[in-house]
Amino acid sequence: MQLPKLTPLQSRLLASVIATCLLIIIWISFQPHHFVYAAELSPLPVSPEEYSQLGQPIPETRDTRILELEEEEEVEEGNGGYVPEFAYFDRSLIGRQDEEVVDLTNNEKREGEMNPGDTRNFVLKSQSQSKRTDAGIDLSTPLGKRRHDNDSKDYTSGVLDDLEALGPEGSIGELRRNNLGDGEQGPTVTKRQNGNQVYISVNTCRQPAPNVTLITEDPPQLTLYISTSSNNKKPGPDATNDLATEPVPLQGGYANFSVQADSDVYVGVSAPQLTRGWDGSWSFEVAASTDGFYHSSNDESTFLFLVDTDSYSALFITPNLTMEDSSPEEKRSWMEREIPFTMYAFAQNDWGMEGLERSMCGLRGQFNSIPSIKVEGKMIDRWADRRPKGQFYIQGLNASTTYNGFLAMNATEDGMELLGNRVGSGGMVWKQFNWTTKANVDSNCQVVFDLPFCSDTAYAVPANPEKINNVTELALLYDRNASAYYQNFLNSLDQVACNTTGTAQYSLARNCDDCRRDYKEWLCSVLMPRCEDFSAADRWLIERNIGQPFPNGTFAYNNNTKEFKENFGDRLAYNTSRNPLIKEEIQPGPYKELLPCEDLCFDIVRSCPAQLKFGCPSGRGRDMSYGRRDEENPKNITCNFPGAVMELNTARAEARAVMPVMGRVVLVVGSMMALLLV
Repeated sequence: MQLPKLTPLQSRLLASVIATCLLIIIWISFQPHHFVYAAELSPLPVSPEEYSQLGQPIPETRDTRILELEEEEEVEEGNGGYVPEFAYFDRSLIGRQDEEVVDLTNNEKREGEMNPGDTRNFVLKSQSQSKRTDAGIDLSTPLGKRRHDNDSKDYTSGVLDDLEALGPEGSIGELRRNNLGDGEQGPTVTKRQNGNQVYISVNTCRQPAPNVTLITEDPPQLTLYISTSSNNKKPGPDATNDLATEPVPLQGGYANFSVQADSDVYVGVSAPQLTRGWDGSWSFEVAASTDGFYHSSNDESTFLFLVDTDSYSALFITPNLTMEDSSPEEKRSWMEREIPFTMYAFAQNDWGMEGLERSMCGLRGQFNSIPSIKVEGKMIDRWADRRPKGQFYIQGLNASTTYNGFLAMNATEDGMELLGNRVGSGGMVWKQFNWTTKANVDSNCQVVFDLPFCSDTAYAVPANPEKINNVTELALLYDRNASAYYQNFLNSLDQVACNTTGTAQYSLARNCDDCRRDYKEWLCSVLMPRCEDFSAADRWLIERNIGQPFPNGTFAYNNNTKEFKENFGDRLAYNTSRNPLIKEEIQPGPYKELLPCEDLCFDIVRSCPAQLKFGCPSGRGRDMSYGRRDEENPKNITCNFPGAVMELNTARAEARAVMPVMGRVVLVVGSMMALLLV
């Protein structure tokens, strides 16, 4: 085909267009971004933030620790294969993926939330398994001396010294697998030559609640899975290969397990699917430690005693917290610090703690939702041995009501030592117990304690809120009355030559110091009778003041029945009180008295000079004035003495009485003749 012939003008135009296009192509080809060049840039600051190539900070993801996966963890054998990570994109944009493995730090808890069917995974890496240089704060040895002689059985006798209450072999109940309620020890992992003992524990802090009125099954519990194999880095219900032990179901919101490991330890906490009648989710704490269990639970003992109750309050104490041979510095260190214990109380009818009774965080959360019950704790050194104990005064209770209680120990970040045994940073919960308040809604028995003069008195005494509606005022009224009697006694004792030579003293076995001490303790016991409900049926109780009306105006036996006239009539012992102050000023109405022990009277006769002419009644007079200890069953309190406490019941609503021996078997007496013969 023959091309058209161009005119000279057209030829020049075409040449200009072609030249222009070539120049444009050459200019584009020489743009700078098509060349590689180098320049020295200022270094980026060192910080936990990530930076883009342009030096702009990238916002942190929800948990940067979760995104720090090692390259070898990208392919997980037997656990779903490769899981991609896109740190800069929200998970909702790339679809759901498995939960990551969260790092555990030695002696630090991790908190978590779970829905039914979920599993959360954790790992304690081998480089994190270093022991602390100090196993914990030793409460019994403030100068740094540590007690680790757990096999020692040099324990003193007596309830308040019964260290077997701490648990098997003095271990505070920390078995290798302590979730077993019957005390059976769980499976033991074979120890290797190298590595650390790793202690893993879990607490349930919140659990699903029933959504129906009546439900018979126990609350659903979480399950603990443990692996030390790199073949199972996410142990759980769908990955049970190479587990260090069988799955450990939590009991009472608690489980633990220890394993010897020289590699990473992988932990899984799994929630079950809910059955009909349950609704909600779980919150929990998990921790790993090489020093001992972070969380602890003791199923062997309540580590607490009931002193006494009235209709609206109760008084408790712990056992002695130091050894009999502890130094004065050790005892002083206990008394100078805040009480490390706490107590939780719940009305049995409102009880909603099944499934959390062994969990520190579970008990704390439930108790904080009950504002009506108030707990006051302090350190005391009451009674003859003057050794430190913890005391709890519970207020806001209801008459004739059964309560469930728990003692717990709040440890420090580094843990604590209690009687030579370590309590981890997560604290300890002791065995559940129960008690019942007195039935009298008129409150004619009220608990008094911490009196200035009668410092060893701690129990319920006759009261009348209509006359004296302040417990502190009531206690001081009794205390001032006893102090006045004691001053009269001292005036009489001053007539005796106490500070004379040994051969001139009235006794080679006792002296005036013994007399003063025994008289004071006896005096407080008889002037402040131990008060019990008028409806109480124990045969060793004596009815008092039945001629007066109750605070509500009614009379015992309607005051005119045949039984009343035949059995009591005008008999003084029943129609009045031991102390005239009670009948004349307090006017509590009828009550029953737990009589002082007769050996209190015997002791004062032995301890004081014969010139004072103290003597104890005999026959029927003694039976109406003093009680006798139960020699066949010393745990029954059949008479009152300083230091009498009750062993808490862990199975029934009523408590059994026990009689602590604290230094001296007989804890004192003292006397004024008129009161001795009452």
